[in-house]
Amino acid sequence: MKIRILGTGSGLPTLEKHLSSVLVENEGKKYLFDCGEGCSRQLLKLGITENEIDAVIITHFHPDHVSGILMLVQMLYLQGRTKELPVWVPERAEEFSRLFPMFYTFQERLTFPLKILPMSTLSTHLPGLKAMPNDHLTGYRNVITKGKYPNPMQAYSLRLMSDQGDFVYSSDLESTDSIAELYRGAHTLLVDAGHPSCQQILKLQDAGLKRILLTHEPSKELLEKIGRLDTGIFEMATEGVIYSL
Repeated sequence: MKIRILGTGSGLPTLEKHLSSVLVENEGKKYLFDCGEGCSRQLLKLGITENEIDAVIITHFHPDHVSGILMLVQMLYLQGRTKELPVWVPERAEEFSRLFPMFYTFQERLTFPLKILPMSTLSTHLPGLKAMPNDHLTGYRNVITKGKYPNPMQAYSLRLMSDQGDFVYSSDLESTDSIAELYRGAHTLLVDAGHPSCQQILKLQDAGLKRILLTHEPSKELLEKIGRLDTGIFEMATEGVIYSL
């Protein structure tokens, strides 16, 4: 398995980082986990051609994780993609599919079938992939209830299984405890180190993981404490680096 991190940035863009997106290659398949702004350009830099991406999985609907999907679909269309592109989304798949015609991206004009699918069907179509709900969006409960918005607050973390070891992508979450069952026994965890507390991240060293990659914006306190550890399993996720299992 090969993991290429296309973007490690958080919700506030910076000059140094792209927004969240991860390209994972496993058993001859290429999966795109999240599709933040700029992921299309990152794929071009890697020389990824139009028919190489086998699936896109969007973990939640924050803009830094999904804002690049329209441009990705347009790029693949203009490049002449012919292979079906399944896109799994965390909530309201039918509503999300209606977003594309709004931007004049009509299925009738695409050179490939675009399938928007609910996350509940992910493991059925891709048995090596497991999605687990996490607690990232629960803080919106009051405003959603008061405003009577239809948002079901669905956010997911992902686990991709392989003979070399499993890879877990936490995406954004408030507490690592919310996905403890998902990362238990995995080889590599790419974890949001910006939202969970310092204590939540540090106790991951006792979870039996071989490698913990920190993404988003870890606090100065967290980085100082990790710097004093001698476990060697924590490292900052770096865009462009290939992490192999």
